[in-house]
Amino acid sequence: MNDASPHNIRAALLVVAGMSMISTNDAIMKLSSAELGVGQLLFVRGTLAVLIFSAIIRFGGRPILPGGMFTRWNGLRALCECCATACFITGLTLLPIAIAATLVWITPMLLTIAAALVLREEVRFGRWMAVLVGFGGVLLVTRPFDGHFTPAMLLPLAAACFVTVRDLVTRRIDRALDSRYVVLATLTMVTLTGLALSIGDWRPVSVERIGWLSLCALLLGLGFLSQIIAVRTGELSFIAPFSYTGILVAVFYGYVIWHELPDRLTVLGILLIVGAGMYILTMTRVSRRGIR
Repeated sequence: MNDASPHNIRAALLVVAGMSMISTNDAIMKLSSAELGVGQLLFVRGTLAVLIFSAIIRFGGRPILPGGMFTRWNGLRALCECCATACFITGLTLLPIAIAATLVWITPMLLTIAAALVLREEVRFGRWMAVLVGFGGVLLVTRPFDGHFTPAMLLPLAAACFVTVRDLVTRRIDRALDSRYVVLATLTMVTLTGLALSIGDWRPVSVERIGWLSLCALLLGLGFLSQIIAVRTGELSFIAPFSYTGILVAVFYGYVIWHELPDRLTVLGILLIVGAGMYILTMTRVSRRGIR
């Protein structure tokens, strides 16, 4: 598939939109963690998300539970998402949102490597260099070398590994299965996991909090759908770097809501990450003009 193909460009735009919605969901979930436990957050949000997507599917004239939804690959994808969500949300409650988001977004780099080694996709030298620069930016944002590391940072790192496997598994799902059913299977498993985790730690839920978690459910579902469509239609090694958008959105929320002002090294790291993404876009335009 050509880097500058309409499929790749469309998939990249879907990734940017999806990451922005998911990061907004993360900010609301972190705020809500002051009132509710992790399991209860996953269960309440998940229940609302399942209801929303079931309604969307039903109004679209499709059955809510088609036979093809319960396949091995779809179930494995849902399990990976479930593990990733539990790890990340727990880490999110313990870490600043920018740190949690940055650590989990080593996923694009892992995906680029996996795309080359597992899927045998061609990854050109310039894109490898851009990924390395982006990874250097992540190190500057997190700074594990100056004593800031805590055990909680292992949680979003574990989530990143699960997400990488999840996206590889997504490519094995039958393309005839509508992406909405892939989302529904994932949301259902995450919801059931939240219910299991919330046993013994159930707290009263206010109407206002239900409203916010309803918004989370909508954002998360649309974000998942955007990701799935992007992964199933675009080249992984091309679209992966665009997921860095999630870091920028998380840093923005960290500053606006929690007054976490990035220092110089963090800003430098963010610039390296953004610069790597801009380099990839520039090389795409150059290739489109036939210049090598």
